[in-house]
Amino acid sequence: MAYQIDKGVPMPPISRGKGRLVYPWDEMEVGDSFFVKDGKVKTLSRSCGTYGKRLERKFTSRTVEGGARVWRVE
Repeated sequence: MAYQIDKGVPMPPISRGKGRLVYPWDEMEVGDSFFVKDGKVKTLSRSCGTYGKRLERKFTSRTVEGGARVWRVE
């Protein structure tokens, strides 16, 4: 299969980190939590670390009945 080469097509700007957050990381106070129906702790755990570093806060996640829950701990 051959690929067509296109010239002059502008590259879109990087959109990473500029979109709306899916979860309310920046709105949470210590002790707050949110529930993710059918959520996977492994995925949420990574997000806890990523957004924790970005916002200089600490989050943790646990498997609960029906999904997962994330808490802000610091």
